[in-house]
Formats: sequence, C-alpha cells, structure tokens
Amino acid sequence: MKINHCTIAHKYRYDARFADRKYRELLSSSRAGINMTRHQLHQKDQIVTPLIAQGQSPYQILINHPELDMPVRSMYTYIDKGLFTARNVGLKRQAKFKPRKCHKTQIKDREVFTNRTYADFCSLESNSYVQMDTVKSSRDSQKTLLTMIFTEEKLFLAFLINRCTKGAVRAVFDPEELETGITGIQRSSIYYCDPMRSGQKGTIEQAHTMLRMILPKGTSFEFLTQWDVNLIVNHINSTPRESLDGKTPYDAALETLGEDVLKAFQLKPISPDEVNLTPKLIRFKK
Repeated sequence: MKINHCTIAHKYRYDARFADRKYRELLSSSRAGINMTRHQLHQKDQIVTPLIAQGQSPYQILINHPELDMPVRSMYTYIDKGLFTARNVGLKRQAKFKPRKCHKTQIKDREVFTNRTYADFCSLESNSYVQMDTVKSSRDSQKTLLTMIFTEEKLFLAFLINRCTKGAVRAVFDPEELETGITGIQRSSIYYCDPMRSGQKGTIEQAHTMLRMILPKGTSFEFLTQWDVNLIVNHINSTPRESLDGKTPYDAALETLGEDVLKAFQLKPISPDEVNLTPKLIRFKK
C-alpha cells in the first residue's frame, strides 16, 4: 500500500530568528543572580557574617574555610549586594583613607644618619630584614608602642614603652647591643628611613593598619598592659596573608625562626575562627 502523506504525528518548523532570540534570553537569565540555592546561601552566611563582625577579611575567611568554595571577588560582591547579613561597613579596608597631612621634619642632628640612610640600605640589596617604628597613643597619654616586623615572615612584634624617647627605646632594644651584642662582633646594622617617607617601610605600615583596627586612632594607651599588647600581636600574627600563600605569619616564622624564638617573644597561635581584629578584643577604659 502506498502512502501519499507524512506519517509523523507532530511536525516542527525551525525558525532561525526565533531560536536565536530564545538562546540570548537563556544566556542572559543564566548569568543573572547567583548560582546557589537559598539554603546554600544561608549556610555560607552563618559562617561569613560572624567572622566579618570579628574584623576578619574575606580572604582570611576563605583561606580558613575552603568549604565556602567561592573566590574573594564573589564574596565582596555578595556583601555589596546585601545577600549576606554582613554589610560593607564591616569591611575594614572598604572605606577610603583620607589624604595624609604633610608635616615638616623637626630632626636637626643629621650625624646619626651618616652611612645609615635609606639609600645606603638599598645598596645592600637585602631580601630579609626587620622594620621598626612607633605607634603613639592619644594626647592624654604618653605611652607608645614600639613595633617591629620581620619582612620575610610578616611576623609582627610590639612593645609598650612609657614614652617615645631615646631612653625608653633603649630599655627595650639598645641599638649598640642590637648591632654587636655582648661579644662585640658585628651581627646586624641599623638604617633610617628618610623623614616623612612611610612608603620606605611599607610592610610595617600595613601591620599598623591591622593594629589600628583594634586600637583606632584616638585610643588612649594609658590602661594598656604588655599582656594586652601580646594578645593583639597574637591575633594579628594568626591572620593568613596572601603574600605568604595563605599561611599565617606565625606559621611562616615557625618554619624559619623556630619554636624557641617564638616562645622567647611570648607568641602563640590563635584558632582561625577566634581571630578578632576589632576593638572588642581589648576592653579597657580610655
């Protein structure tokens, strides 16, 4: 028997323009919104928001919680769009810094800089060294923090001194003993940055940024103790750094300096989820 018509029950006609329009609509919708369910978003929010409130950065959170499975940029985007309970105001580095005022230097005796300038230091081409600086209290207290950082390990140290004077600094580190020691053999050299050139010691300035998250400008150090300072230092040194491939300065220093040196500095690690970089870490009267 010969059939003169098509036996397919359902016939379709291909329309190229219609198909292209549907493709572009699907492509646009697939790129909109976020690629996770409400339940997954809620689970991530329960981890992220409390740690943001403790002053931890998105990078630090993602290093310590790989189960979040998202890039740093995505976390910033989710926070910016209000998908997490945390807000931009909780991100310490999200705010812009005011331009710093330029003050004229008051240093008159330049003999101390002879053969010890920043240019002299750069001629050494050293890769591993220590930077030193001070952080001052508010005007109602003369107490000052003498800070140091090992640039290779990013290990941060801070010592509370009663006032910012040559004698107070010598009580912590005598420059002559630091350079020669009791044997009189040269073991290190001290160099000075150019006045008002904080960029020449950028590593310690970055550490000061973290320090100021806990002790904001205007905070009095009058009731601060060395025990409090050690606690602050331990929390800063337990914060993972991108420059260390996600390691903390404490772990990096443990490999290079050893446990005995860290114990001598009275340093100890802090659990990742207990790291707090907010003023709530230290509670004392101003």
